[in-house]
Amino acid sequence: MTWFAKTLRALAPNCREAIRLQSEALDRPLTWRQRFGLWLHLGLCLWCRRYGQQIKFLRAAAQRCDQDEAVDQTLPAAARERIKHALKDGK
Repeated sequence: MTWFAKTLRALAPNCREAIRLQSEALDRPLTWRQRFGLWLHLGLCLWCRRYGQQIKFLRAAAQRCDQDEAVDQTLPAAARERIKHALKDGK
C-alpha cells in the first residue's frame, strides 16, 4: 500500500462512520478533521452522498410538516362534556 493510500485511509472514515457523521452534522458542528474526512469519503462514495441527500430532505420535510400543521389541538367544550358524561355513565 502506498503512502498516499495509507494517509487517505487514516483520514477518511468508512461508510458506517460517514453515515454517523452526516447525521451528527445536522445537530452539531463537526470538528475540522471530521469535516475533512467526511468530505474525502463523500468525494469517493456515491451511496453515502445519496444517504446525505436523503436525510437532509427528510429533515426539511419534517420541519415543513410541523409548520404546516400548527393546528389548535384543544377539544371543543361540547366534546369534553360528552366525554365526561360517557365516563360517568360507564360507557
